Amino acid sequence: MRSYYGFVPLLAALCACSGASAPPAIDMAPQRFSTSVAREPIASRPDHHRPWISPELARATAPVLFVSDPGTADVYIYSLSTLKLKGTITGFDQPQGECSDNKGNVWVTDTNGQTIYELSHGGQLENALSDSNGYPDACAWDPTTKNLAVMSLFGVGSSSGNVLIYPKGSGSPTSYANPTQYFYNFGGYDTAGNLYFDGRDASGTFMLSELPRGANSAYTIKLSGGTIYFPGMVQWDPSNNNLIVGDQSCANNYASCIYQVTVSQKTGTIKKQIKLQDYAGSQACDLVQGVKYKNQVAGSDYDFCAHATSATYLWTYPTGGAPKLYNKTTDVTPVGAAISI
Repeated sequence: MRSYYGFVPLLAALCACSGASAPPAIDMAPQRFSTSVAREPIASRPDHHRPWISPELARATAPVLFVSDPGTADVYIYSLSTLKLKGTITGFDQPQGECSDNKGNVWVTDTNGQTIYELSHGGQLENALSDSNGYPDACAWDPTTKNLAVMSLFGVGSSSGNVLIYPKGSGSPTSYANPTQYFYNFGGYDTAGNLYFDGRDASGTFMLSELPRGANSAYTIKLSGGTIYFPGMVQWDPSNNNLIVGDQSCANNYASCIYQVTVSQKTGTIKKQIKLQDYAGSQACDLVQGVKYKNQVAGSDYDFCAHATSATYLWTYPTGGAPKLYNKTTDVTPVGAAISI
């Protein structure tokens, strides 16, 4: 992180266009494409204000939504029930993917900072891990082992990325990879401790991989029933016994959607496409990482399509469609989402 600030006394600081023509080819040079978003983001506007936490957050135990925004280099904390802003954590370099653990803490991957930060429900800094050989893009928490998996988008020197497993969320990690995968984006564990993660091969083609529990390497899951063009969220849904996988280029357009994917051994079948709308009624332009919680999906739309301003949303799941709630006052280039309960 660039710097550390004080929050308040006693608090440690951390600091679609549907129907549009197909997106242009993406420059795959890693040093020019170090973000999770499907399109090059707008120029960042780092926030140099002091962080703040609402006293309500310090007293409350209700679920909150963490959203990371590399455009402002901030992490925002919202009430999940109202989407009212409860805090802003400043001082990151490039915060992107997020995940939450069994303690209710949220881990934030700071890609250009090559660091993974652990934040408490109230926004306090609990821990920081280093990824000195790569650029951490997202993470996943294994409830069966209490291990933290970090997806490194790519390695230093333009080498391929990997998955780093930090035992119990600390110490030195062990590296794992799918030999045919180059970029590593988002991931999620199932209830048996198997890790699923998406990304792209060296040519830019979408990939979905699995690292089975106890395995030494990952393999590719062959998809049928549709095509996913650009990696987005990956989350296991135990209520439906399937994966939720996001596509930032739904139908190869400037739009986002999410899919229900059933997995059997090394094959996956896309069963359902779920489209999400912004507050103006257009299909969400770029939902990078969402998170399912009960019967809803929370996340933000980086609206480079200019249908509306970038905003954070709650949608009904698996219905999708128009949002239940939204907050359009904060986001610039939102990426990550995680829920602390």
